[in-house]
Amino acid sequence: MTLSLLRSVSATAGLIAAGWLLSACSGSSTPEAGALGTSGAEPSAIALETSNQSVIVTNNAGKPIEDVVIAIQPFGTAPPFTTTLRRMENAEKREISLSQFRSKDGTTFSPRLTKARQVTVTATDIVGKKHEVTMAWAH
Repeated sequence: MTLSLLRSVSATAGLIAAGWLLSACSGSSTPEAGALGTSGAEPSAIALETSNQSVIVTNNAGKPIEDVVIAIQPFGTAPPFTTTLRRMENAEKREISLSQFRSKDGTTFSPRLTKARQVTVTATDIVGKKHEVTMAWAH
């Protein structure tokens, strides 16, 4: 009886090992043409670009977005510099000058005085879905 129990345990362990091996090998697939360098995630609903003069925001949500808040977060503990847009239509691209960003005390953002760390955009589309994108400052 001990020999049959030993055989069944080793057979079960062999089947489990074979299953792990097959599942590990079957998970790899060939990449599709044109998908090089992508993470597989869906494209962002809001695109961001930064320059030494402006922040460019593009609405890629497929529908209008409202209550758009753009915030430049500086290095350190300083509060963010923000500006708002009431509405952006689908595929609309807006270039916002850095002089339009203000902190809570009314100070205008100046790249000469403040070094930006990142920029964040939050918005709500017309069906109520919230969108948020954060990007490291490139300049």
